Amino acid sequence: MVDGDGSTTRGRASRTLEVPAVLLGLGQFGARVAERLRAEHAQGASRSDTDHALGVVSVASSDLASVDTIAEQTLELVRRALAHTRMVAVRDASAVEHHTRLTIFVFANLGELDVRAHLWSILSKVQARLLAELGPIFEAYRTGKDRNGVILPLLTMPHPPSAADGPELVATVHELVTAVTATPARRRAIPQLYLIEDVAEFSVLSEAELSQCVRNFATLLLYADLGAGPGSDVGTELGSQLLHGDQPKEPLATFVCAVAEFPRAKLAAYGRDRVALELLDAIQDAPRVDASLSDADALEEIEARSFDREDEAEQDVRAVLERYAPKHEPDPPPRWWQRPERVSERFGPDPGDPSLLAAQAPAAVPRGWLEARMREIESTWRLLQRKRFDDVVARDRAAVERWRDQLLARLRRRVDRELWHDPSPQSLRRTEELVAKLRRAFAEQLDDAVRERDQARPAPPPDFEELRDAHARMLDAARRKPDPPRMLLWAVLALLAILLFVPPVLRMLADALWIDPDHWYEPLVRDQAWVTALLLGGLGLGAWLGWVLGKAQLALLRALDRMWAALRNTIAGGHGSLLEYFTTRLRLSRAIARVESLLAVQASLDADAESLLLIDKAARRARGELRDHLRELGVELRPNERDDISGLLGRGGETLVEPFVGDDGAADIVDALAPEGRESRVHDVLATLAKHYARGDRWREELPFADLARLRRASERHADPIATWDPFAGAERASATAERIAGFVRRQRRSLRGALNFSGYEELDATGVTHPFRRSGEAIVPRSALALVRERAEAASERIVLRPGVEEDRAYYVLTASGIAESAVASLHSVAKPAPAVDPNSTESPS
Repeated sequence: MVDGDGSTTRGRASRTLEVPAVLLGLGQFGARVAERLRAEHAQGASRSDTDHALGVVSVASSDLASVDTIAEQTLELVRRALAHTRMVAVRDASAVEHHTRLTIFVFANLGELDVRAHLWSILSKVQARLLAELGPIFEAYRTGKDRNGVILPLLTMPHPPSAADGPELVATVHELVTAVTATPARRRAIPQLYLIEDVAEFSVLSEAELSQCVRNFATLLLYADLGAGPGSDVGTELGSQLLHGDQPKEPLATFVCAVAEFPRAKLAAYGRDRVALELLDAIQDAPRVDASLSDADALEEIEARSFDREDEAEQDVRAVLERYAPKHEPDPPPRWWQRPERVSERFGPDPGDPSLLAAQAPAAVPRGWLEARMREIESTWRLLQRKRFDDVVARDRAAVERWRDQLLARLRRRVDRELWHDPSPQSLRRTEELVAKLRRAFAEQLDDAVRERDQARPAPPPDFEELRDAHARMLDAARRKPDPPRMLLWAVLALLAILLFVPPVLRMLADALWIDPDHWYEPLVRDQAWVTALLLGGLGLGAWLGWVLGKAQLALLRALDRMWAALRNTIAGGHGSLLEYFTTRLRLSRAIARVESLLAVQASLDADAESLLLIDKAARRARGELRDHLRELGVELRPNERDDISGLLGRGGETLVEPFVGDDGAADIVDALAPEGRESRVHDVLATLAKHYARGDRWREELPFADLARLRRASERHADPIATWDPFAGAERASATAERIAGFVRRQRRSLRGALNFSGYEELDATGVTHPFRRSGEAIVPRSALALVRERAEAASERIVLRPGVEEDRAYYVLTASGIAESAVASLHSVAKPAPAVDPNSTESPS
């Protein structure tokens, strides 16, 4: 079960509804008619708050037993159509002050078993609820032609004598007529039952032709103004007769209706889709054109400069260490005369053996000065590791992310400019080429960044081995340094020994050498030998003391320098330092951030490439859908030739729906889209689409060409030459159109007559048949073509009755009769079921 509603706008192709209407299609036949009317109504109109609503309820045969549901959906659409918001706008726009009117059309074929079983239940339920629930609008005292809420069944059936279920058909018609007649006037909203058979007076109508006939008559009642001219009330009276009839006791009525029309709504759809198809064809046929990559090269250089920051990592870590690392200024060097124990006490304790001068290994467990320094460095490492270094990394990653966002914005602006700055069929191909080259360029940079990230190895934490070894060597140097006071004591003792033992030796040496008393140095070895011993001993001992203490002092100073250097290196030196530890981690963090940023750039480019691919696919899909829709409209597309729209215009399709124009008119319609203006139309439609999709990232979120409705709206303006093509413009075109209308009326008058076989004697009865139109039928033609059609008919010696209509794109040939007595309809007489065939060879006698 399907329901819906719609609205219309006034136009040449289809007027707005005269009154709100609901279409109730029951069974397969009725649903098909209702859905066709819904589609034509929606196709030929755009929504407006000042138009009446058309609601549709289509009920499948399997759902006909749900009478309450059908009635509920029908009343819901009625309430929607009569909603105060809509009625205020409608009545104000049309300056209507009379009572609100409503028509519910019911379409059904009595040849369907389920329809016969439930039709009256549905009609009576809808009728009862309509008059009860909306009683203040459709008041009970308004009866007959004053009833402003009408339920009008338009029914078809097979000719009963030719149908296997003929008796059931006859019985159903009798029951319906009896039930309608028996309904009290104050509770009756069904004034008539329109009924046609498949066997007409001159021909046999197929089910498709019955459907066309019902559709044509419903269209006439929904849209056509039946007045004879401005200021005349003939149309109002005629409309009242068609809806209400004038014999409540004989509600049976019949009709036949054919139409010649100019399908302006279909033509507008054809022109709109044809312009859109021109754009999509141009995009598909566009060659690939290389895009300018100067901007892309510049973007690559920006990226390279933004991430060439290897030297900055060490600077950043040094700045952090200067803030948080301990400050160690070297102590003043010890004086040469200071005892070595003071150095050991200052930088100790010394775990080594004081009796050994050989180098000794560092202590297994540092203590004292070394332990304090190591703890300070370790505290700094822990502080940075747990808190402060994370802040450095976060700031660095934030800077990388800002760079990434800036680069992404530049890339997107570049792609947007290539695609939408000067939109053309080649723009998509150029943009695809640009994005492909950017993807390759940044893919290479990503590979380099991944290699750099994989090669980055974080250094281990500081192990203090250099500092401990330098400290141990400093203690060794301090241990090797002699004690100056002690050495001075031994030097004095040695000098005394020299004074005691060296002078006698010098004298013996002088005697042994026979040194003459007159030699200048003889006093130095005899009389003044003690002076010589004192001088020689003092000089020798002084030189020895200076050399030993100086050597030890210099070794100690060098060891202290190495120790302080090792301390500095442990914090801000090379291998094994805090600086190396955090620098390598910052470089690794930057390498990871760079990879992540390039991955984001690559993902953005991949997304753009995918979007462009989807746009291309959407264009191809839209192209296919437009071509399918044009084929559904009846258009045959011919490459490098003029389109064949004969099927769209109605030729060769339906016998009761004929076209307005011929081959020449079809060619003029197709040629209304000038081939020389194709390029201009394509660029203009693309520019219209660019106004929507070029805003921000909208084209990345809403694929162009995937929204066919937007594409069609952008193409509508250029389809105006087809949508506004006038079959009566110009003398030659108007004459040809009038000739076709006159031919349509002539053909239908000669072959289309009543489709309900009632007796002619009924017309002699006091309550005989009423003919709202003349018995031979009348033609309703566009008012602007009335004189031309009459002229063509007179030229062909045709006597036809013409009535002016306001629909410029439709001409009707219609015949109706109402107030038909059941007894006057021959096909409604009792129909005996065909007797079974008897075998002539059978020996059994019939009972």
